[in-house]
Amino acid sequence: MNVLERGTIVKWALLFVMVLILLFINQRALNLSPEDIRNFIYAAGWLAPVVYIILYAMRPLVLFPASIFSIVSGLAFGVYLGFVFALIGATLSAIVAFGVAKRFGEKAVRFHKKGKTEYYRKKFEEKGFLYILMLRLIPVINFDLISYTAGLAKVKLADFVKATVIGIIPGTIVYSLVGASLVDGNVMTVIGTVALLVIVIVIPFICNNKFMRAIEDLKPD
Repeated sequence: MNVLERGTIVKWALLFVMVLILLFINQRALNLSPEDIRNFIYAAGWLAPVVYIILYAMRPLVLFPASIFSIVSGLAFGVYLGFVFALIGATLSAIVAFGVAKRFGEKAVRFHKKGKTEYYRKKFEEKGFLYILMLRLIPVINFDLISYTAGLAKVKLADFVKATVIGIIPGTIVYSLVGASLVDGNVMTVIGTVALLVIVIVIPFICNNKFMRAIEDLKPD
């Protein structure tokens, strides 16, 4: 066995260990409630917003749900500041996932030729901004799947960031409202916020096929 082969084995072994560690952290993290995360953030005092944004930005590395962190923003900081901090955190987390896939995912493109990842990758390479924007507008589609796949595709970072910021605004507002309503404790407020969340999810989902067909008819970027 030559040095190159040993180096390759070591590299894949380290990658395997890192994946196991991330899965372990993710399993532990999934047991945290929004209140647990809020209390952890509050422990940082006046640095709480900074800690929140850093945690949100690093979240895709352990595949913790983005929606939970967006709810935490409203729970911890109220609707308005919560929206701003969640928008910043979500955008940074998308950039982190995009950058990781761009840097380390080249081989994954060669070996992973089936499933949703490959389907979205091809679509992103055709009309990156428009496809990413539409998928961001549908909160039920996995946030990190879009980010990692865009990193694997030939999508410009500027287009990715613009589509992400614009696309996540409606969902981020509503998730912040959900978190803030939990603090308010008023039953009618909670019901109204949940109804708004359903609307934000259902309308883009229903209209998705129509918009996708319209995008298909456009010339490639």
